[in-house]
Amino acid sequence: MNAYAVQEISSQTLVIKVVESKIETIQRLRDKYYNVLLRKGNRFTVTKVSSLDKVSLDKALDKLPESRIVPTVLERSGKYSFSKVDKGVVNLFEDSSRLLPLLNSRYPLYGTVTATVITKRLTTIHGFEGEESRTWFQGYFRAKNGDYSGQWAFASSFYDERKVKDTISRAEEYASITGKYEISDGKYDVVLSPLVMGNLMATVAYSASGYSIMTGNSFLSTHKPGDVVASQKFTLIDNPKGDELNSWEFDDEAVPTRKTTIVNKGVYTSPLLNIEVGKMLNQDTTGNAGWVYPRPWTLEVLPGEVSESSLLEGNVILFNNNWYTRFQNRAEGQFSTVGRDAVVVIRGGKPAGVAGRVRIADKLGKIISGIRELSKERYPVAWWDAPLPGVYPFALVEGVNLTRA
Repeated sequence: MNAYAVQEISSQTLVIKVVESKIETIQRLRDKYYNVLLRKGNRFTVTKVSSLDKVSLDKALDKLPESRIVPTVLERSGKYSFSKVDKGVVNLFEDSSRLLPLLNSRYPLYGTVTATVITKRLTTIHGFEGEESRTWFQGYFRAKNGDYSGQWAFASSFYDERKVKDTISRAEEYASITGKYEISDGKYDVVLSPLVMGNLMATVAYSASGYSIMTGNSFLSTHKPGDVVASQKFTLIDNPKGDELNSWEFDDEAVPTRKTTIVNKGVYTSPLLNIEVGKMLNQDTTGNAGWVYPRPWTLEVLPGEVSESSLLEGNVILFNNNWYTRFQNRAEGQFSTVGRDAVVVIRGGKPAGVAGRVRIADKLGKIISGIRELSKERYPVAWWDAPLPGVYPFALVEGVNLTRA
């Protein structure tokens, strides 16, 4: 056996579901599973099992075809332990009733609040034994006002009632905007909220995976570090060294994680790499393994210099939320996504109405190149349509192609 690694993921999760401003159900979940890497020469397998008793693949490796890219692990030994567990999140498991007084809204509320205690352990062939524990506190709320709705989300590594209150308030604010406003297909100046930024910037970050670039499955495949790929206003960072959700101290190859700037002031700076993909691209790992596919941990877009409210001056269309993001051509970054909760038409700096079902149909490279301004205010978000956590400002993007969905 040339290499093996076993990763154990165990978690306790509390899921509080809110329906019409009342706690409908409370789920208490426990989960444990193992990711296992086995490698002989240029043959390997990666599998997920519920018990290590089910791992008996050594002989089967000889029957597998050889691979050009084979996973490896860092030659690192010794024990490493890290814990950042918030007592407030842990206490929520024992008493979730403290959330009840927070669910006040002038409109019916729907959503979830989730608390998680998660532990990751990694053992490798070289004698590395790593363990770290974290807490996650996240949620989203959708406020319904008849035919109109608004949504917001939050993400934190510690219990914070203010985030719950602010999320409800923001959802109410967007739901209060009424009146239908029809728009025709065409190009518009658009303000993307942090929810939409979370959804779209995750796709940019996954496009920066060295594996995606190497296989031609990325709009960055035709670019090299040093190329201008975005507006000078735009900087995208993968930063697992902070306090945001999905921050980790070591990756799946036992490599210490680090802050990696993907795009710096519009200039493509670095792909995300593991050891083997880094070798294929003649670069060092960035601590983003994935045994096969390097991936981002937790993102941030650096803030701009103007206020959030100033982005909504003049004539723009605010996309507060989106779903059904689909790629027609990943190599060109051609995608579409449908706005929801709500798409607000701003005329003369004031809401003129809600546009209904409107689709962004454009290219990722064009979106990040068209960023004119970013807000000073940023918001940490993660929810089921933007599961990769991140911290994002509002973004004013010029000339976005919109179609009616």
